[in-house]
Amino acid sequence: MKIPETGRGRRGFTLIEMLVVLALLMILMLLGMPSLFTAMRQAKLRGIAQETATLMRQARLDAVRFSAQAVVHVVLPAGGQPGRVEAFSDANSDGRLSAGESIIGTLELPTGITFLAPPDVTDKDSVEGLSVDPAGAGLPHIAIFKHDGSVIDPGAFRFGDQTQNFLEVRVEPAATARIEVHKCRDCKDATIRADWYASGDGGEAWKWN
Repeated sequence: MKIPETGRGRRGFTLIEMLVVLALLMILMLLGMPSLFTAMRQAKLRGIAQETATLMRQARLDAVRFSAQAVVHVVLPAGGQPGRVEAFSDANSDGRLSAGESIIGTLELPTGITFLAPPDVTDKDSVEGLSVDPAGAGLPHIAIFKHDGSVIDPGAFRFGDQTQNFLEVRVEPAATARIEVHKCRDCKDATIRADWYASGDGGEAWKWN
């Protein structure tokens, strides 16, 4: 007659083994957290820049399609509201959003991303070039696309994060209004054009802080 096995040797994990596994998992998480946070910052900054470029192209197409001006401008944070990028159809060509004119699109700045140019130029002064806002000289400059698809004044909207990464959405030259996203390389002076480059220019990929 075969004696049934008592089950001895079939055991679960001991408390010490579980603690060792948990400790290893914690160490791996701690080692991976900096890379995760860097990736999240990159995604936010790259995302708002790419979406702004898309919105500007939509505004340009809107101007050509309806033979009327289209405007892209930044709205600074105020009253607890985050900053945003906004585009609208400027049917009466006054450079302002008037009653009856349609909004083409709106993009809110993600948490941790601001209107920022190197090294620490903020808000309206972060915008480079473009046209004076007829609504007030103290407002950020605006991009005005004409009915032929050109832009009145070339320039760029610029964004940055807390770790000194900067991207710009540049429209240039005026006649063809080409829209590109550039990253700042050295980031000590926003006026040095050679410091701004598109991803892959000269085989150089973007580097992040």
